[in-house]
Amino acid sequence: MPGSWLTKTVRYLTRPLVAALVALFILANGGGWTELAIGAVLFLLIDLGSRQVLRRRNRT
Repeated sequence: MPGSWLTKTVRYLTRPLVAALVALFILANGGGWTELAIGAVLFLLIDLGSRQVLRRRNRT
């Protein structure tokens, strides 16, 4: 069974769920809009960087 509906759903929801948890953590620790924006940018850069690494690894 290559890719059940549950696996596809979990893969689809992982990034937004992690982003929401990071945002909640920042807000719970007294962060404001500035910290939230910085956290979002850092999360985006890390996410895009990890995708690039995975693409390079899959090519070799």
